[in-house]
Amino acid sequence: MKQLTDIIKHITYSELYINNQSITITGINYNSGLCKQNNIFVAIQGEKLDGHTYIKDAIEKGASVVICEKLPNIKEEPYNNASFIVVNNSRLALAEISNVFYNFPTNKLKVIGITGTNGKTTTTFLLKSILEEAGKKVGMIGTTGIFIGNQKIEATHTTPESLELMQIFTNMLENDIEYVIMEISSHSLILNRVAKIKFIAAAFTNLTPEHLDFHKTMINYAKAKKILFDNLDKEALAIINANDEYAPIITNNTNAKKILFANKSITKEQLDKHNNYNSIAYICNEKLQIKYSTFSLNIDNNCINFKINIPAYFNIENAATAILIAYYLNINIKTIQDGLAKSYGAPGRLDAIHLNNNATVYIDYSHTPDALEKALKTCKMLLNTIDNNLKTNLICVFGCGGDRDKTKRPIMGKIAAGNADYIIITDDNPRTENNLDIINDIKSGIDSIKNRNNILVIPDREQAIKKAIEISKENDIILIAGKGHEDYQIIGTTKIHFSDKEIVLKYK
Repeated sequence: MKQLTDIIKHITYSELYINNQSITITGINYNSGLCKQNNIFVAIQGEKLDGHTYIKDAIEKGASVVICEKLPNIKEEPYNNASFIVVNNSRLALAEISNVFYNFPTNKLKVIGITGTNGKTTTTFLLKSILEEAGKKVGMIGTTGIFIGNQKIEATHTTPESLELMQIFTNMLENDIEYVIMEISSHSLILNRVAKIKFIAAAFTNLTPEHLDFHKTMINYAKAKKILFDNLDKEALAIINANDEYAPIITNNTNAKKILFANKSITKEQLDKHNNYNSIAYICNEKLQIKYSTFSLNIDNNCINFKINIPAYFNIENAATAILIAYYLNINIKTIQDGLAKSYGAPGRLDAIHLNNNATVYIDYSHTPDALEKALKTCKMLLNTIDNNLKTNLICVFGCGGDRDKTKRPIMGKIAAGNADYIIITDDNPRTENNLDIINDIKSGIDSIKNRNNILVIPDREQAIKKAIEISKENDIILIAGKGHEDYQIIGTTKIHFSDKEIVLKYK
């Protein structure tokens, strides 16, 4: 509990209407239905609902303080029974008051943020393994859930709301967690979910088209990611994929110590766009195999060899991100190598299942054009490592989510057609959209390819996966893309149990 006067000191407000200065705050809520006696209710303008319409309900349930952007008639009942704090941004105020109410928890933790379109989850799992190898107690927050040591809590967002984050951090402190690794989504940055978190390090993986229904343009998307780096202090660490074209926009002018990594193809012109970086590491000697990858990373003029138990060049980039964070946090190289050797990456990220007919299935979360293209090209490279006289095929099963960015659908259709030998278009999470409309959007990207008999439409995802397994043969690769670790499917507004992995095991 906290005194209201202590909380007010940490809020950026425009107007105050306080009935009782000495009130003790018992909790914070932005859901009026959860309010209790002497709570603060924060009225937030959401995408579908406006919290300001629930102020009366919150007060009647016991809220004694309301933070809002639009002031009601405070002379009327029941508004005249509460204190009001008027702010320009309720979401920022929520972060501010949550931080103080829970005693500034990230000042006592070592929080590391990973942002980018793709690679966040895998990077967090690789880094977690390294830090645990170093004997550290690690918490993790991201797409696959919230991990407090060995305890897992399901998450509804990649990055929870600021109130829930401060509660999670407090829980982590109570469980003696030292390091917290977080996936930082662009939505969370724009919506102030991670405001007031003290980061000791942040990393940028890449930026490719995604969430453009929300951000509208790639520049806006880049500016959202930039918020994380703009708020780092000079003692913090910024790890940057210098090969990405948006990296200079995102990370220039950060106060943090800036460490770049790149492959040998990077040009002087590209590097010159990165102002005032402290050091650069180079990836080289990359070798991909069905079950693992090896590479070298030249750090401070030392060429160091690494092995990871996952394929794909993009996973080498993810590993390089994790390595450099650990290295510049003073974890020794042998520990980093051993930590990587014990990790198998993240669930649903090129998860391999070997079928009874000796074909291989990879289940992957690739749900953006860039991620799908990289996953398909990785599978093609893996097919090329097979030493046999058989003609091998790459079979791709995928769909696109409903009520989300429609512009990527034809692009993903074209990418699949350009890289896979067989394509099965199916449902992903159609949500409230007509599933056939989504499929037709995907097909519009490949309609110019005439007389092809290797494109099937099977809306039922289980039947689509079953068909892919039936048509596969020895040494073929099936990529099932889009859902990865998810164990559900959203049809309409109903969430049903569905796991790509379980379906593959059922028919293997």
